[in-house]
Amino acid sequence: MYSGNAAGGQGYWTCAGPGPPPAGTLSPAPLFSPGTYERLALLLGSIGLLGVGNNLLVLVLYYKFQRLRTPTHLLLVNISLSDLLVSLFGVTFTFVSCLRNGWVWDTVGCVWDGFSGSLFEKSSSHKCIYGAF
Repeated sequence: MYSGNAAGGQGYWTCAGPGPPPAGTLSPAPLFSPGTYERLALLLGSIGLLGVGNNLLVLVLYYKFQRLRTPTHLLLVNISLSDLLVSLFGVTFTFVSCLRNGWVWDTVGCVWDGFSGSLFEKSSSHKCIYGAF
């Protein structure tokens, strides 16, 4: 079982199970103090909750009110859906890492975090660019 950086500032994850840790779990010493990580976690948690709440509100209002179903509002709904996915998948990994004072995911988690953030953010920005033309 692997948990947060409990090595007392020595810079490596501790292993509570038998055998060597899997590749990608070693981490350098924390960049910030524990108090800074707590503030970052609070900020990221707030951004995530506001992002989920506001984007869900946009989707519910679009579904509920028939007069909002115009092509312009459909573009806004698509952007809102992309932002909702970023809030759910992009912020979550970083939020948990801030709670643990460093990156806690393995290589697959790192790849998923980068891929999902790029996918959902790019799809949102491309919708804005295509809508401008």
